[in-house]
Amino acid sequence: MKTVAGHQYPATYFFDEEKTNMTSGIKTTITDQQIAELKTRIGEVVRTDYEDWQLDDARYKRAIIRTWAVLNADMRPLYMDPEYAGQSPWGSIIAPPAIIVSHEQIDPETDIFPGAFSRLNAMQLDFDQPIHMGDIILAESEITAVEEVTNTGVNGRVVCVSITTRVSTNENQSIGRVQLDWHMYERGSDAQRELYGDRQDAHMHSQGDIEALGEEYKLEQQRGADTLFWGDVQEGNELQCVVKGPTTRARHIPRSESTWYWGHKQANDESKQHPERFFENENGALEPIMAIDWVHHRAQRWGDLPGALESNVDRPNFIIQALANWMGDAGYPLHIKLEFPVTNMIGDVTRSYGRVTGKRQEGDTSIVQLEVWQENQLQQPITTGTAEVILPTA
Repeated sequence: MKTVAGHQYPATYFFDEEKTNMTSGIKTTITDQQIAELKTRIGEVVRTDYEDWQLDDARYKRAIIRTWAVLNADMRPLYMDPEYAGQSPWGSIIAPPAIIVSHEQIDPETDIFPGAFSRLNAMQLDFDQPIHMGDIILAESEITAVEEVTNTGVNGRVVCVSITTRVSTNENQSIGRVQLDWHMYERGSDAQRELYGDRQDAHMHSQGDIEALGEEYKLEQQRGADTLFWGDVQEGNELQCVVKGPTTRARHIPRSESTWYWGHKQANDESKQHPERFFENENGALEPIMAIDWVHHRAQRWGDLPGALESNVDRPNFIIQALANWMGDAGYPLHIKLEFPVTNMIGDVTRSYGRVTGKRQEGDTSIVQLEVWQENQLQQPITTGTAEVILPTA
C-alpha cells in the first residue's frame, strides 16, 4: 500500500520506477500504408442491417431515454415524465437531442488505426426532428476525409479522420446528421503529450471546492413549459451557466469501454492477430489498450502521461442542456458546431455558457443564433462554437 494525501492505495496504482523507467511506456505507430489503406475506405457506408424481427432492438424505449437522461444528469420532465411530456408541444417523451452522437457506426478506437489514441477534435450536429419514445432509429456512417495534421517539429504522427453519420427512423424520416473529426495520435509520442499542455497532474479538489460545487448545482433553473418566444429574444441575452463535474471514473468509462472485446478466449485469439490492441495489466492479463485511458494510474504507468483525459463526446450534451434550460420545452436545436482546443483530465469541472448573437426568420422557421463555449475550473476555454435553435412565435 502507498499513502497519498492521507489515503492508502494499492501499490499497483503507481508507476514502479524500480521495475520500469519513464521511457518504457507503450508506443504505437501510424504507417504510410495504414493511412493509404484508410483513404481507400472514404465513402464506404457502414450500417447495421436489421431483419424485421430485429427492429424492436432499435426502438427507443422509455428506459433507454431515461438512462441517457440520468447519465448526463439532465433529468427534465420532457425526457422522464410521460404525463408531463404528453402535454408538451412534442406530445410524448423525447430523447436528449445529442443522443444522435452515440449512433456513430465506425469506432475510431478499433476501426481506424488499432492501438492509436483517439481524441475528438471538432463536431457538427444538424437536427431535423426529435427522437420520440417508441421510434425505431437507424443509422449509417462513412469516412468522408482523411488528412495528416502532424505538427512539424513535434515527434509523433497525427491523422484527422472525419466521420459523417446520418440518423433516421425506420420509415426514412431524417432525425439529424453528425460529423465528428477524430484526431488519431501515435501513443507515447510528444504529440500525444502536448494534449496536456503545462499540466503535470490531475486537479485536486478540496472539500470546500466540492461544497461550493454543490451550491452551484442548486442554482440551475429550467424554463420548462414557460415558453420563450422568438420575438422576446434580444441580441446579447446570456444563458445561465450549467456546471458539470468533477468527472469520475464511473462517469467516464461507460463512454470509453470497448464493445468488441470481452476477454477470455477472445483475448487470446485477438492478441495473436492484433497485438497492438492490447497491453498487459496489473494482473498480467491482456486488456484493450484503450483501457489505459480510463484511469490516472494506468495512464501514468503505461502511457508515461500526467493522467487520463476526459471524453470530449460529452460536451454537446452539456451545451444542449444549457440551451434547453434557457429556451424551454417548445424550443429545439437546429445546428451546433463545436471545436475542442483543450481536453479536460478526469476530475475536472466543465461550465457551459452561451450568448445570443443574432436572429432571423426563414419562411415559417424562427431561428436564434448563439455563441457557445465551455471552461474548466482552471478557466481554460475548452470548447468554442456556435449554435442555432428554433423558437416558436407568439
